[in-house]
Amino acid sequence: MKDKFLAFLQGFGTIFLYIIIASLGAFLFGDYYESSNKVVATLAQLGTYTLLFVILGLIYHKCLINDFKNYKKENTSLALKNWLCGLGIMMVSNIIINTIVGNIPTNETLNRNLLIKYPFSNIISMIFMGPLIEEITFRASFKNAFDKWYTFSLFTAIIFGLAHIARFDLLEFLFIIPYGALGFFFAKTFYETDNIYSSFLIHMLHNTMCIIIIFAM
Repeated sequence: MKDKFLAFLQGFGTIFLYIIIASLGAFLFGDYYESSNKVVATLAQLGTYTLLFVILGLIYHKCLINDFKNYKKENTSLALKNWLCGLGIMMVSNIIINTIVGNIPTNETLNRNLLIKYPFSNIISMIFMGPLIEEITFRASFKNAFDKWYTFSLFTAIIFGLAHIARFDLLEFLFIIPYGALGFFFAKTFYETDNIYSSFLIHMLHNTMCIIIIFAM
């Protein structure tokens, strides 16, 4: 029981650290995020992600190194199956919620605008740095807090969904469902393979697909 409590503290502590570092990044680089100088804006936007990537990477370096060494080929096929399940639920729920709300999530709108305006920094952050940072924060940090895959997946999915709500509005909170559905299967993949790179792989694949669709529109 004590170990589970400590694992919960580790998870929430990691989320709190994530918020602190993101706030620090905004304080240090925020004035330059949308600079008229695209090089300055790009470096500023990558600055926050770099801080998160380095600090969380140092804290969880043992997990990252061990999981890299122990990754198995069969993890990939399982990860892809789980991703397709999550993607299907996400797409269906998005269609239903979009019909109710009459718009796409605010988080997605912001990401699209930034991606079009600053493609280089956002491709790097959305495909590589962001997914690994989120897998550490929302999945690996709670690794030892649950005994069952479904409680682990459901709990972390809710937190993952909440983290993607960019505007505090009752209807906006409905988008926790599609984001959470995807997060549920990311977590399921992580739990079943006990390897962060399994969920990172499909997280990265999902974001890559979204970027391709945005640029193709």
